Amino acid sequence: MPRSSHKPMRTCLGCMRRDEQDAMIRIAAVDGRVQPDNAARRPGRGGYLHRSVECLLRFERSRVKEFRSLRRKLGLDERREITKLIRSRLATAAQLE
Repeated sequence: MPRSSHKPMRTCLGCMRRDEQDAMIRIAAVDGRVQPDNAARRPGRGGYLHRSVECLLRFERSRVKEFRSLRRKLGLDERREITKLIRSRLATAAQLE
């Protein structure tokens, strides 16, 4: 039997476009805090963001009160902290598009 070539699809919290999970960074809500999940292995609710400046800015400036994928509200300061951590991580790994 041939192996399935199915790749998991996720929706970006910045641009709201669907894409392959591998093309995005996971953020996870663990113990009341939302943090980048670089290994995509943390437990808890998760959301995804493209590795692009545009999507990070859209996520940061979003007027959405509660993110369904995370099942919690994120204030502006918290979103800024998340995008700052992602930017610094991607800059060191030279993966920012």
